[in-house]
Amino acid sequence: MARTLAITVKFILAFSVVLACSDLLTKPLEGTQAESSTLLLAGPPGALISRVRQWFSSYATMADMPTEERLRLLKEENVWKNNLVMWMFPDGVRDQIPHFWQTWIRCWILCAAVYYIIGGLWCYYTYFCFGDKLFAPGTIPAAKEVLKQIRVSSIAMPLYSMLPALTEAAAERGWTRAYPRVENVGLPAYVLYFFIYMVSVEFGVYWMHRGLHDVTWLYKYLHFEHHIYNKEHTLSPFAGLAFNPIDGIIQAIPYTYTLFFCPMHFLTHEILLFATGVWTTNIHDVIHGGVWPVMGAGYHTIHHTTYKHNYGHYFVFIDWLYGTMLTPEQHDADMAAKTGAGSGKVATVSATATIAETAGGARGKKVQ
Repeated sequence: MARTLAITVKFILAFSVVLACSDLLTKPLEGTQAESSTLLLAGPPGALISRVRQWFSSYATMADMPTEERLRLLKEENVWKNNLVMWMFPDGVRDQIPHFWQTWIRCWILCAAVYYIIGGLWCYYTYFCFGDKLFAPGTIPAAKEVLKQIRVSSIAMPLYSMLPALTEAAAERGWTRAYPRVENVGLPAYVLYFFIYMVSVEFGVYWMHRGLHDVTWLYKYLHFEHHIYNKEHTLSPFAGLAFNPIDGIIQAIPYTYTLFFCPMHFLTHEILLFATGVWTTNIHDVIHGGVWPVMGAGYHTIHHTTYKHNYGHYFVFIDWLYGTMLTPEQHDADMAAKTGAGSGKVATVSATATIAETAGGARGKKVQ
């Protein structure tokens, strides 16, 4: 516990320093470009910082945009996104729906489209086109298991969709540090803030997910519902959103709260948030892609069987930092040792083929 706390404090301090330095180099987001290049510091370090700021400022062609204008553009962009979906409603009905609820309906419809279309295509190619090459006989999930996952996900989607709707409302009111155009900060600053944003998201998702395991009542009342899928023939691409809806929101909320302290292009934020729907499809298909340092299905399958490894989101770094990473290769070696594969021989046991053994045969039982 002491080591975990020490690592967390060091991580937060380092992150805060990097974010503060980034703000120093890229500020101001408002005001003239001339102002952004007149940092008066004595000595060579001050001159260097001034030149760097001038370089960032030279790309921020809309840095002098007033706050009111940026918020107006955010609102117009959100209305445009609503129009992409709300056209299917009669004008008389649509005009009676307030902007916030149009946003919620739009997010719900798009969430469903991503889930059903991507999940369906994934299952088609994974099971019907290449199933005989990717799966051992009897390990493809039964239709009733997949339908159960679809039912759970469909029930949860209305609440999932509330998070991006609330985030848009906060951004429109100027409560976040979101900005509407890349030119508000310039391309170099956009890239810099993108990486800082994703580091915060990775760290936040890790701890949200780990907390749902470590806090007993959170696991029992929220996360357990997802971990009933703990065997090869019960995991499928459609299991990716099969959560208690509060559980799903908790794991996605780092995407939102990071906006309150890290500048981020808002459309990029929403694309990333919806990309998690595609990602969860991928990591629940039990097929190990073996692309380091991506936290792919091989890693996540192990998570569903050991319950105490691989809590991460897209990448393995945070699990590595806290010592909770277990690679599929190490998992294979551990399982080979446990099963006593012949002396002097190298045993290769696939992560997907050992799920039933590592799950202990107990439906939804948490491994301590």
